[in-house]
Amino acid sequence: MTTHTLPPGLLESISGPGSAAEIDILWSGQYSRRLVQLRTILDLVSDLAPDAGKRAHLQDNFAALATVQRHAPDVVAALLSGPQAGAWAARCLRLLAGARSAAPLWFHLAHLGSIATAAGIRSATGIEAHVPLRSGILCLPTLGQALTDQTAPWILATCTPSTPFVVNGSSPREWHPLRLLETTAFSIPLDDTDPYWTCFNLPLARLTGSGLHRWRHQLTDAVQILAERHPDWLTTVAAAVRCLVPVEASSRIGGVSASSRDAPGAVALTEPLGPDRLASTLIHEVQHYRLNAVHDLVPLFRATKGELLYSPWRNDPRSRAGLLHGTAAFLGVAEFWHREWPIAGSGAALTYARMIRQLRAGHRSLSHGPDLTPAGTTLVDALHAAIDRLPETDLPSGIRRIADDLVAHHRALWRLHNVVPDSVDVARLADEWQHRMPITVLAEPDDRATTTAAPGGDSPLFRLALAWAEGPDDVQAYATDLKAFSARHPGADAADLPLLAGDYPAAQTIRLGQAGGGAVDAGTWASLSVAHGRVCADPPRSLLVTRPELVRAAWTRLSSETSHDSSRDLLAELISRYIAGTSTSDSMRR
Repeated sequence: MTTHTLPPGLLESISGPGSAAEIDILWSGQYSRRLVQLRTILDLVSDLAPDAGKRAHLQDNFAALATVQRHAPDVVAALLSGPQAGAWAARCLRLLAGARSAAPLWFHLAHLGSIATAAGIRSATGIEAHVPLRSGILCLPTLGQALTDQTAPWILATCTPSTPFVVNGSSPREWHPLRLLETTAFSIPLDDTDPYWTCFNLPLARLTGSGLHRWRHQLTDAVQILAERHPDWLTTVAAAVRCLVPVEASSRIGGVSASSRDAPGAVALTEPLGPDRLASTLIHEVQHYRLNAVHDLVPLFRATKGELLYSPWRNDPRSRAGLLHGTAAFLGVAEFWHREWPIAGSGAALTYARMIRQLRAGHRSLSHGPDLTPAGTTLVDALHAAIDRLPETDLPSGIRRIADDLVAHHRALWRLHNVVPDSVDVARLADEWQHRMPITVLAEPDDRATTTAAPGGDSPLFRLALAWAEGPDDVQAYATDLKAFSARHPGADAADLPLLAGDYPAAQTIRLGQAGGGAVDAGTWASLSVAHGRVCADPPRSLLVTRPELVRAAWTRLSSETSHDSSRDLLAELISRYIAGTSTSDSMRR
């Protein structure tokens, strides 16, 4: 990777909204990167796949693009720096490195002709290019798709970017341009046609009728929110987002959004859940783009396997690079909700309060690891300073309490899923526990993963907490009807309502009965850990708080050796010792 010198302050600007000037620098870097990728593709094809290059007319298409570049350099720069060309170039490089594809290599290489044709149409430059047709469909990046009478899955055609353009000597049967979502601040294409959006690993959605109307309405309102209360972020979003890519709704509850380093400036997302959520999503994904673009200019982290660490936003462990991305992205979102919650209400206040705590936890995991470069360390310091500036004194105390519990619950659940306790520690705890001995106090645990849970970030407890913050009486009304409760709060557990209400003794009693009765569900143990941490005399020394996975493993071992009633009583006895502050001995500390 070529290292550049960044303008002073650009790294630190990632911790805030930035500016259009910063985005211009980053787009310039993407153009340079794309030229290097294109040169690499030409060289690799010449060495490794000359027949595929010849069949794709790769050199001819490159010459056509060069012709346009001489007449309209700005057009070519905008097209090559954008997400469509980026996704294509990355795919070709992977194919040349041995990746597989249903379509032949020559067919992918021929897409350079589609890029040249799009540039020719945009600049009114007379060229001829060789373009690939997928079952008769020609996709022109940033413009749309043309339907021809061809039916073969992979064929090559000649294309002249006249007005209208001509494919194999004839006008296309149909032309479907990209739709524009127009707002008072900017117009943004809705690109649901490009064949290289496979980089998102999400199924595309084709919007029509009422769906398209809803997207337009949501974006208009999102831009209004940004213009009124976040004008600095609006400037950056308008400069950084090149297109929206609609994707099908998944089985996950809540929206899905994604960005890709291969496709800078493209935001893939399901139908927005509301204008405020859309505005925060755009900020989130723009932060990923900014970080990727800076990393392309000056590496922020080294390409090593590194450690897998605790991420407060996900169920699975993440590399330090992933944590850096999460911290930068959610810092931008936290700044958004800081300005929004006084207007949007209790649910937004809880979202903001939780996010502050997640950012603090994320930064602790991120730290200054050996896989960060000096530039990465500079950025981490700037992010840390920005996190410390986020205010929370105006947040209601009840909101802050629930936010603390949510983050503690997530960490406990993460450890239960991703940390396998040391067998020696398990055996010692089981022995001390069974014989009523003082419990050895272990050193403060780090949050490094020793196994890997399934990825994801959805939290039924957080969704339940949002509903509770906005109307506890409404939530409580469904608590006695588990079927109605499950329908209204999918995935959530009514046993967590005492936790949300702050009745920690009751929450502990419920979860103690479930865990002691043989429940192996990690959520039960995580909720027990949080409730116990609120009522015990010395939470930092309680293994149930700091290492719930160790307590669960030791209890599982003991329960296999004793009767059901005895093992349940053992768990209650351990908890009572921690509450009384008599479980551990200073002489046992290590």
